[in-house]
Amino acid sequence: MLERERHRLILKFVEERAVASVADLVELLGASEATVRRDINALALRHEVRRVRGGAEALRPRPQTQLAGAPFALRRGKAPSEKRVIARMAASLVEPGSSVILNNGTTTLQMVDFLQDKDLDILTNSFPIAAGLMSQGRHRVTLPGGRVFREQGIILSPFENDVVSNFWAGQLFTGCYGLNPFGLIEADPLIAQSEVKLFERAERIIVLADSSKLGQRASMIVAPLAKIDLLITDEGATEEDLTRLRKAGLEVVIANTKSERDASLVA
Repeated sequence: MLERERHRLILKFVEERAVASVADLVELLGASEATVRRDINALALRHEVRRVRGGAEALRPRPQTQLAGAPFALRRGKAPSEKRVIARMAASLVEPGSSVILNNGTTTLQMVDFLQDKDLDILTNSFPIAAGLMSQGRHRVTLPGGRVFREQGIILSPFENDVVSNFWAGQLFTGCYGLNPFGLIEADPLIAQSEVKLFERAERIIVLADSSKLGQRASMIVAPLAKIDLLITDEGATEEDLTRLRKAGLEVVIANTKSERDASLVA
């Protein structure tokens, strides 16, 4: 990540939380502690943050409710080829003219490129996905009402009776924070709550999870494996992880990353 981008993210993170520790910023940026300390020093010299023991303090804090997990822009850069091949396979399951839900996520975002000619009814809680869908094809796109969380690009509603409760889909495609024998998990309770509501509005739940997500643990269980109809993952999944999931009754499909590389070479 470029220094300018790190500085932008640090400023936003610190302003929204008032104070951020070096450890928080290391986790956010995936950078070393030494790099983060240099960045804080540089921002402090420009009078953009106040350096404090163990971290940085905002000069003009704007505290907001924050969602757990890395910002969308950072997650988008992780395992891009695996996410793309998973998305291609997921899109191949969608029938033209059907009704689907695309849950917010960097892998579901990749599906947009493969849905162009299918003329779908789509509900999504993701601004990036909605923008991609509106720029191509003839899809009918529905967004739920609610608050926008900029860093995650997601819309979350605190209300029980919103547009989601009036939408029905044959298939729901979702990424996740993690997937293990306990089920699909999320790190943030607000995201988990919104996904529980979405999952009630589709006949089939299809999870798109690159191999790094398998075995991950967090505190919020969104859905047990029995509620999930299909998992699409990549060839990096270990036999141990796959065996545990299959023994729990989950159908698993492995997307072939080689076929995606070959397709990109032809293109």
